[in-house]
Amino acid sequence: MKKWIAALLIGCMTLSLFGCGDKKEQNSAGTKAEENTETKSNTGTKEDAAAESNTDVVELIYWKSYNVDAYKGLIEKFNEEHDDIHVTAEIFPGHQETLQKIQVQAAAGNAQMPNVIQLDTCMTATVDSVAPLVDLKPYLDASDTLKLDNFYETFQDESYVGDKLAGLHVCANCEMLFYNKEIFRQAGLDPEKSPATWDDIIACGKQIQEKCGSDIIPFAYNGIVDDYYESFSWEWQAMVQSAGGQMFNEDYTEPMFNSPEGIEALEFLVGTVTDSQIASLNYPDKGFENGSLGMFINGSWKINDFQEALGENLGFGLMPGKKESKVMVGGDQMMIVDSGDARINDAAFEFLTYMMSAEVIIANSKDQGELVCQKYIAETEEYQEYLGKSQAMQVAQMAMEHCGYRARTSWYDEWSQLVYTICEPCLYGEISCADALADLEAQTKDIINKYN
Repeated sequence: MKKWIAALLIGCMTLSLFGCGDKKEQNSAGTKAEENTETKSNTGTKEDAAAESNTDVVELIYWKSYNVDAYKGLIEKFNEEHDDIHVTAEIFPGHQETLQKIQVQAAAGNAQMPNVIQLDTCMTATVDSVAPLVDLKPYLDASDTLKLDNFYETFQDESYVGDKLAGLHVCANCEMLFYNKEIFRQAGLDPEKSPATWDDIIACGKQIQEKCGSDIIPFAYNGIVDDYYESFSWEWQAMVQSAGGQMFNEDYTEPMFNSPEGIEALEFLVGTVTDSQIASLNYPDKGFENGSLGMFINGSWKINDFQEALGENLGFGLMPGKKESKVMVGGDQMMIVDSGDARINDAAFEFLTYMMSAEVIIANSKDQGELVCQKYIAETEEYQEYLGKSQAMQVAQMAMEHCGYRARTSWYDEWSQLVYTICEPCLYGEISCADALADLEAQTKDIINKYN
């Protein structure tokens, strides 16, 4: 970890780099893939249709989660510059919807499948289990521009499913603590000091509660305001590790989270709602942006929105922890579904290479508050200039020094849903945190045994 942090500190002068974000845009870029199934199947129909229209053009289908405004123009540019390749994009509302569509299509057998997928990094192994992915290593070995060594060490490790180089990180993100400096001033708190520990959160929350009245919610975290199950799971996993605990053993065959640290982490998240009551399950839409929330654990992908809304009153810091700050590695990976046709796979890699270029990556970073995963891009003058304008982005990158990892297994997504299903009732006092984790441990063992 220290090797690549040191490398980034040199390349970025005073910065480090960080690496499942929740951006709620739902517009589609390009023509919907379902409307073009006659020309976009991976089973031979695509080739037949292409032969009838233009034998030189390979039609590619690209699926991703969440709309990125900059992507539409960039994909159009790729199509204009390539007479032999045409890409049609379909954008899904979120990662869960994208993965479900892949699973449904794979179960249908001969149904249309995408050629290139951009999806939450934790879902790569799940995709590979239902729609075998191309091993990218031979392509990278032959490429003049895209090399695995371009990526920071942590992202190199995260690219594998078993021995297969199954995906490459397009972008990275993390969660951080945001706070409203004006509310801190009203509460008599230091507006330049970010709460660093769980105890700090509770103490600051109670002071906001006492000084600012019932119109202000002292604290919220993404897991109780977002309807994506991974948000709660992601935060709890970070908290467990910040308390010194572990989630699984090294080969993910044994759960280790049903521990004093695991229980303590869940009790902290739940307790802000049930015990200290500094958090509320009745979070108003855009409550932080509208000035009715004091502290908010959310992702770096919200930096642009929060800066626009709060301006100089936006405070930010690393994720609060028990013993130390911990964040989970997040972001998107790009992968190629194996079509069985070398020409199609080659074209897909050419598109993937373009989407990994500095032009595309920096445009995405500016649009979405994402962090870059490739060293040479982080060191470009354009990216450095962008970082220099946002101290919040600099803190997000520094968070990578405190990163943890999600299980890279085909059952992770199923397990993460289980975390939310079992633990959410704790927020309503329906089950204790200790009993919830005992149940989660038992059902996790069942999942592991099923997949093994």
